[in-house]
Amino acid sequence: CDHILADPVETTCSHLFCRTCILKCLKVMGSYCPTCRYPCFPTDLVSPVKSFLNILNSLAVRCPVKECDEEVLLGKYCHHLSSHKEVKRKEIYTHVNKGGRPRQHLLSLTRRAQKHRLRELKLQVKAFAEKEEGGDIKAVCLTLFLLALRARNEHR
Repeated sequence: CDHILADPVETTCSHLFCRTCILKCLKVMGSYCPTCRYPCFPTDLVSPVKSFLNILNSLAVRCPVKECDEEVLLGKYCHHLSSHKEVKRKEIYTHVNKGGRPRQHLLSLTRRAQKHRLRELKLQVKAFAEKEEGGDIKAVCLTLFLLALRARNEHR
């Protein structure tokens, strides 16, 4: 989810995820770590070492309530937000973890979902080409392809 870890768990390959995020990902993508594709099952998930949890819970987070604006330790964030129950508007609360469905790899999607995702990409490339290259989509695609090849060679 790219947010601060909420209820963190560690995989057998030592990658860290929010518990709800990794469980959703394993359900959608299969029993593999989303980072390295090492086999991973829900029963393999363990709590990270206490020293890591202590560091995580000691991170300072600014309260999103306008009247408060107080810095609170992440470990006490939920408790602090519950003290603002008297505030009428609920939309001012921001959640540490937005959750949601994990982003799937393009090839693992249904054909319909692939078409939708590629349509989004095509519109983004077209907008970029119009802004930067005078509308030459082919030149932009070739440049992106060459940059991807160059980046791959640099990693070897």
